[in-house]
Amino acid sequence: MDDHMSMSETLTLYRRLPTRMSACVVASEGELAHLESQFPEEFQQLFTGIASPAHAALPALPAIQPNVLVIEVNPSLPGSVGRIEQARARFPDLPIIAAVEQLDLGKVRTLMRLGIKDVVALPFNADELLPTVIDLSTEQTGGSAGLAPMHAVAHSSGGIGASTVVSHLAAAIVDQDPDARCCIVDLDFQFGEQASLFGVSADASVVDCLEAGDRLDWDIIGNAVTKARKGIDLLAAPRDIPPPETIDTERLLGLLTMLRQHYDHVLLDFPAAWSNAALSAACACDRLLLLVDQSVRSISRAAKTIALLDSVDVSREHVGLIVNRAEKRLFQTISTQDVGQTLGREIVATLPLVKSGLPEAQVRGVLLSEEDPRGAFAKAFGQLAQSIALTDEDPA
Repeated sequence: MDDHMSMSETLTLYRRLPTRMSACVVASEGELAHLESQFPEEFQQLFTGIASPAHAALPALPAIQPNVLVIEVNPSLPGSVGRIEQARARFPDLPIIAAVEQLDLGKVRTLMRLGIKDVVALPFNADELLPTVIDLSTEQTGGSAGLAPMHAVAHSSGGIGASTVVSHLAAAIVDQDPDARCCIVDLDFQFGEQASLFGVSADASVVDCLEAGDRLDWDIIGNAVTKARKGIDLLAAPRDIPPPETIDTERLLGLLTMLRQHYDHVLLDFPAAWSNAALSAACACDRLLLLVDQSVRSISRAAKTIALLDSVDVSREHVGLIVNRAEKRLFQTISTQDVGQTLGREIVATLPLVKSGLPEAQVRGVLLSEEDPRGAFAKAFGQLAQSIALTDEDPA
């Protein structure tokens, strides 16, 4: 990579930061300047730079101890290696990253024996250093790897409108928080239609990421996601239906974890029929939103889905109901309250029946909330997004 690399776009686009992250970098003036030139402003405040040549003794660190310490080291100089020993003596529990020129396996082994956590090459590459700092900082603070909340919308029966709910919920989330980044993962490998609902064409899919196996990284994911709207990325369903047995559960869970590390919200659109992979993904969610309407058929199928979730120990608090196409007629046979009582789960949202406009908007690849932002349909999703935000802030 050119030494005069431009400011990193990968950092701002993809990496989600854990709370209470701070790092101190002890390096020569030239290396510090090179590193700082790659950081967007929001990352610069998380790093404290201390200019000190590689042969010098370890200088005093900031009064507030960082989560991670990065030290420039020249293994051929005993005084430089001594900086690692000094750091270990002063801060025995502080994770240390060594930054080394002309990195090779021998140098890595030497430094690892001194108790450092990782090694990065000089000159600094922010796209290499920042993920390492984030991971170590997360371990140090006892965080959850900076994982974003992940919610899924599941069908009680086919054709009930789950994909429509996912797309409009994503739009409501970013509408309330313009800085939020949301990723929709379309797990309906047979009939997924998220790309169509947003009016976009996806060149790659979830399956392409899964097929990468151990090679999966952010170059592959970044090329696979499709920008659906400002703040909304889509990992679409494949064009061709894959055999169910080819969907590797562990790879899917690993992919979802990577997405949660880089986005602020992850929404899953589930298929109508359950598979082992989908069920495992459901268990990994912060909350599963089960879509149901006021028909006996829908309620009956929702009850079976809830029984399935109970059988794999998904707690009742993690399963909420969304009553779709709700009507408030004078002589309504089944009320929304009846739905909640029958299924024994909390109703987190009630979405009104849309008598016209929704199918036409979907054909054009437009969300109804975009065409009628003041309508009851859009307002219902705004309330649902607020409810989810409150739950994420206080999961207890």
